[in-house]
Amino acid sequence: MITEVIKRHRRLHRAARRARFALGHLVPPRRFDGIPGRVHYNDFMFIDSSPDEIASYAERGRNVVALIEETLAAAGKEIEDVERWLDFGCGYGRVLRFLLERVPPERVVASDVIAEGVEFCRSEFGVTAIRSRAELASVELGSFDFVYAISVITHLDERNSVDFLRLVGDSLAAGGIALFTTHGEWSLAHPGHYGSEYEARAEEIEAAVRERGIFYVPYDFAADGYGMTWHSREFVEGTMAELHGAELRPLLFKPRGLDGHQDVYAYRREPPAP
Repeated sequence: MITEVIKRHRRLHRAARRARFALGHLVPPRRFDGIPGRVHYNDFMFIDSSPDEIASYAERGRNVVALIEETLAAAGKEIEDVERWLDFGCGYGRVLRFLLERVPPERVVASDVIAEGVEFCRSEFGVTAIRSRAELASVELGSFDFVYAISVITHLDERNSVDFLRLVGDSLAAGGIALFTTHGEWSLAHPGHYGSEYEARAEEIEAAVRERGIFYVPYDFAADGYGMTWHSREFVEGTMAELHGAELRPLLFKPRGLDGHQDVYAYRREPPAP
């Protein structure tokens, strides 16, 4: 396929992506039956406008809302109990639009490094927008009752992975819950699921994760410090304990809980003692 040829040439791939996103900036957002709100042309989670893709996009978004409900249930809560939400890594609103079927937009903050995506979420859905930064050590987001970050740490190097785990914990109000996903054991055993280039490095990836708890490889087409990352459960849980101690406690761990391949973690900030 022509896309595979382009991917093998770094400069060509970068140029093609820049042209694609520049075009997408000019194309009006589109509506599709079964998807609440318009879909931005640059929403890279929406592959094409085929009926199967439309159904898949909706299913994957609603799957996250179901995970949120499951996580809240583990804490004895419901969606309606949450006063202040943060969608961290909101993109162009893939999950946000389905959460807003249940939650008023004035309760929700959307944040991402993609300025266009954050602005689209603000203008299309009426949420509050906060621009994030590539270096998470300098990011402060506020205090929230529920933070979710779907497939965010899965693209961060080791330094940003640690800063991500710091940030999601520090952004929780007392009793607040953070939900995030990683590439864990299943993803480690099936790197080809993410591309043939990772299948070719399967042994290297597994050895690094077994030794250090993390493997990160930058995208060839990107110059912004993002790539593909695998984390061990020991890395995640050990780092969270080191960063937050007893203030955060594990609430849920669900292997392959997201779309059959990403692991799901949830932590709760301990409320103050009565």
